[in-house]
Amino acid sequence: MGPSTPASLIFENVRVPEENILGELHHGYKLGLEWIGYARWVVGARAVGAAERLLQMAIDYAKERVTFGKPIAERQAIQWMIADSAVEIEAAKWLVLNAAFTLDQGEDNRHLASMAKLFGANMGNRVVDRVMQIHGGMGYTKEMPIERWYREARLWRIYDGTDEIQRLIIARNLIKGHVKLGQFI
Repeated sequence: MGPSTPASLIFENVRVPEENILGELHHGYKLGLEWIGYARWVVGARAVGAAERLLQMAIDYAKERVTFGKPIAERQAIQWMIADSAVEIEAAKWLVLNAAFTLDQGEDNRHLASMAKLFGANMGNRVVDRVMQIHGGMGYTKEMPIERWYREARLWRIYDGTDEIQRLIIARNLIKGHVKLGQFI
């Protein structure tokens, strides 16, 4: 469904020269966890960018598409889909910016990155679904980029840790007291 195919890599009897080792020997898992804090908020950022573009497409189309004598942009159902999408995009943007800022300050952003990824990926899925709905049958065709974004957006909720893993991380951090409510404001 997605834009690329997952790959499997198998290494057998591989030796890595000391100068090519990333981080400290036998601490690869720790290094991977640090890097994933970067990767997760980027998924949220990608969702924000795509959702903004998709919503603009929906707004433009809603102003052009006329049914029963007036543009569908004047229909309350369409207006609510546009408003809900705009609010969710803005909320996701702030989560992403907070995770990025925290990382930029040299702080551990894994908790915030999980929040940005979870909310951002789900927001992206809801927005692309609404945009497809606003475009009707045309949104489902390959003539428009919406169907491609629809397929790609679904992947955001899976890679770099599924929704369920993000929820587990967020809840565990709060329950164990690693993170306090309001800590990052």
